[in-house]
Amino acid sequence: MASIKDVAKRANVSISTVSNALNGKSNVGEATRKRVLDIAKDMNYYPNTMARNLKVKKTNTIAFCFSEFERSFYLEIIRGINDCVVNHGYDLIICAHHSIERFLRDGFVDGALVLDKKVKDELILTTASEKLPIVVLDRAIKNKNIYSVIVDNYRVMTDLVKELIQKGYRKFSYIAGVEGTQDNRERFQGMKDMLEKHSIDFLPKQYYHGDFTEKSGYQAARLMLISKDIPEIIVCANDDMAVGAIRAFTDEGIVIPDQVGIVGFDDVDIANFIEPKLTTVSIPKYEWGMYAATVLFRVLQEKEEALVPNKILAHIKWRGSSR
Repeated sequence: MASIKDVAKRANVSISTVSNALNGKSNVGEATRKRVLDIAKDMNYYPNTMARNLKVKKTNTIAFCFSEFERSFYLEIIRGINDCVVNHGYDLIICAHHSIERFLRDGFVDGALVLDKKVKDELILTTASEKLPIVVLDRAIKNKNIYSVIVDNYRVMTDLVKELIQKGYRKFSYIAGVEGTQDNRERFQGMKDMLEKHSIDFLPKQYYHGDFTEKSGYQAARLMLISKDIPEIIVCANDDMAVGAIRAFTDEGIVIPDQVGIVGFDDVDIANFIEPKLTTVSIPKYEWGMYAATVLFRVLQEKEEALVPNKILAHIKWRGSSR
């Protein structure tokens, strides 16, 4: 395998001249540049990008960490992130939680975005620095080198539950997402606080554990059917679980929303195609990804100083799964 030294020897120039020619520096004449490039191509030589990155301490690469590859919810977020990254002339690496530590610690990237509940706060806290800023999209962490761009779950959930109460619903159940995640905590707290405000009881048995998957929503609905404890309205922490619940009740001939209403959160594509169409909270996913990446580039350009979480506003889409 040819080295830069081999290219310099054949071109009869110095190693620094080869380096300058390959990197488009103006201190190399056009004839010399063309000769060096032709020789490098002929010898199948490519610059050692990682070595150069380590030298200049810049990679022009951003990492996005997430692991829920089966959820279409993330596709628009990724598209928003990628468009922003490309517009800034950077490359985007997508990595799962088990590989992110290597990317963050070994100088592969200039910054990172994290939307992955499997990535521990401790890892984010120990790797974030002035040289490696991190933007998180699924939690709020107080640190001068960590920036949060999160959905305003609590506010929109209180709005949703308030309107459900105004529509006449009184008996609520909740299908939860992964315990300990900020999304689940804020969405449940928003529902609970609004019910308390209207003097509506919510018992522990009305809380069903899920994990944000359609299967867990289906299983939670089956438990309601088996125990014959069907509420008037089921609030689900995301759309996938709401879809699972709809299918479980439909399988048993339960008419939605006449016999039980179901609402979700996220507004994924299937929410508008399942029958009945799902009432849900719509998150501007593309804009969320674009804005999170924009915050990261502001930090890299030393233009971002705000430490408070940036809140992404969401809105309710009323459809046929609730009255």
